[in-house]
Amino acid sequence: MSHLSEAQILRFLVQLALLLVASRALGDLMKRLGQAPVIGELLAGVIVGPSVLGNLAPGVFAALFGGDPVSRDLIEAFAWTGAILLLLYIGLETDLDILRGQGRAAVYVSVCGMVIPFGAGLVLGLLLPAQYLAAPDQRLIFALFMAVAIAISAVPVIAKILIELGLMRRELGMLILAAGIIEDTTGWLLLSLIAGLASGRALSPASIGLLLGEAAAFIVFCYFAGVRLVTWLMRWVDDRGAAEHGKFSAMVLVGLVCAIVTQKIGLHAVFGAFVAGLMLSRAPRVRSRDRADLEAVTMGLMVPVFFAYSGLQTNLSALKSPYVPLIVLAVACAAKIAGCLLGGKLGRLTFREALAVAFGMNARGGMEIILALLGLSLGVLTPAMYTVIVAVAIITSVITPSLLNWSLRGVSQRPGDAERAERDRILARLPLRTAGAKLLVLSGGGPHAELAAHLAATLGKSADASITVFHAAAGTSNGRAAAAAAFDAQFTRLKQIAAAAGAANVYQRTGSGESIIEAILQESERGYDAIFAGASQIHGHAVLGGEVLRDLLGASRAPVVIASNAGAAMPLRKLLVPVSGASFARLGAAVGMLYAHAASAETTALYVRQRSILDLRTLTGRAAAGREGEEAVGEIRQLAEQLKLNVATRIETGASAEGVILRTLKEGEFDLLVMGVLFRSAEQRLYFGSRVDQVLRRAGCAVAVVVAPEQAPRL
Repeated sequence: MSHLSEAQILRFLVQLALLLVASRALGDLMKRLGQAPVIGELLAGVIVGPSVLGNLAPGVFAALFGGDPVSRDLIEAFAWTGAILLLLYIGLETDLDILRGQGRAAVYVSVCGMVIPFGAGLVLGLLLPAQYLAAPDQRLIFALFMAVAIAISAVPVIAKILIELGLMRRELGMLILAAGIIEDTTGWLLLSLIAGLASGRALSPASIGLLLGEAAAFIVFCYFAGVRLVTWLMRWVDDRGAAEHGKFSAMVLVGLVCAIVTQKIGLHAVFGAFVAGLMLSRAPRVRSRDRADLEAVTMGLMVPVFFAYSGLQTNLSALKSPYVPLIVLAVACAAKIAGCLLGGKLGRLTFREALAVAFGMNARGGMEIILALLGLSLGVLTPAMYTVIVAVAIITSVITPSLLNWSLRGVSQRPGDAERAERDRILARLPLRTAGAKLLVLSGGGPHAELAAHLAATLGKSADASITVFHAAAGTSNGRAAAAAAFDAQFTRLKQIAAAAGAANVYQRTGSGESIIEAILQESERGYDAIFAGASQIHGHAVLGGEVLRDLLGASRAPVVIASNAGAAMPLRKLLVPVSGASFARLGAAVGMLYAHAASAETTALYVRQRSILDLRTLTGRAAAGREGEEAVGEIRQLAEQLKLNVATRIETGASAEGVILRTLKEGEFDLLVMGVLFRSAEQRLYFGSRVDQVLRRAGCAVAVVVAPEQAPRL
């Protein structure tokens, strides 16, 4: 095999740079005009392709894209890699949970919205003139391609439109998206089967049955075993991997492996990438920042080049007559809208709601473009028919937002919309999700570290969560061997405590730096959801700790929980959680309630109305008649309801909040006090205010202080 020449490499780089800059520039322009960037990216390929540049300056076009087939193959391979990453990202962003609760309406819309357009496209493919067929002897395969092209929707475009119109969390918006997910998944499966037939398999009942069997086996494996394997892989990479962006590499690897499998068995690679994305979307350790990594590479580089390459294959001069494009567009829109409208009515939607669903499902966008390029590469579509399908994809994507917005006028929100919005607002205040939580426990602090390990393990005892016990070393290597041995013994104890709390994945890590805090901060950048530390045992420190914890609070991107152990038996069964309207107090209350939920502990939320002894309302007994504190405890009740947790709420009045808290602790014989506090970063010591200090010194029970991060959290 000969190596690429310098001229071939140069031409490939010029092509790549030209397609990237043109697609990004026009995509930006379309976004400013309120349209999807994909339209500009496609137009970029049309402009630099044979349609425009090839006609206006054929010599320049030939110099850039003509002649050498190797350069064309390179840019095509790059473009298809972009398509695979796009489908991986689409699958990752597809929330299958949306399918739950949509019931018969989603089923009817998706079935009618698929069957009727599929039938119309099949008939259209059988009737189109032979000049639009790349292989006239394979009209059935061509008709099947047309059927899928007419029937398919574009979930990414639909989701983007719903977000822009504020419909994503409304029942009607979720219905559109749920039906789109069903249609897309079905469409890609059908397309993969047809692509397998078009790639050389004989069209017979046996070959179709074999393809269906292979597809079913792949889907069943991914659904039952693949999701578990992917979840384990992402957790292993997150916990054990040392290289940067390890989860990004693992995500791409999963996509490539699935693409290889589906390509090998006769389905197309893009279907495997889509299924890989669906599996990754179920992995708790795939966080927003991991999605952002994939999105940056995919949407910033690969996808613009892919769509520009798709536009590059469009040749408007190949269209001899406008009638066929208009007929295809009319059939595509009429069949899709009619099918979804019928499905919506069968699903008991009002006419206006069913019409909105139908308009929303009519967007085809990038999905149909990938389908068209696949048909062109397999020799099923002629350049003229390819151009027609791309034009349909663009036009339907452009007209959908306006039609959807018009159809929604006068459609009121459903009763569940307000309830869902309120639930989302409440759950958004949780500092972390216990499923898939990644928690860090610092080893220092003796018995206080034991309480910290217990709290972390109780919050992170799901199968996908992990607890890392970390020992920080500083300075020279002198004495490190003895310290390491001591840490091994301590880790064994902390792991026993964590196991008793139910944690399944407990790891031991050691890090070093010029100082203790430097080693801790380096470890904290590994993307932990929360950090748990035991209070300092060093004499002369503040109530909870000294410089190390102070510096940690100033630099941490995650909530920090500082535990002070008073010798109470674990698990702790009776919690007191002071609440107020302040955000830091809500954070502490949320952590306390997450612990109570996981440990089945009895919980009391306390709000203190502070009154001076000279306040006339206190002397006359009218202080309790006010409504101060009702909103704060109401939020706690709402959060408890979402967590399915029984919480007692109390509103007390006193001259000082700390006095009321201390009195309540004593009278109620509580095991644990969980407080959200404000870190006074301007102080030269670990300080949360005089009132908090008094409570910490006189609590007489175990205390967990929850401090919100000063730095922006890494989601």
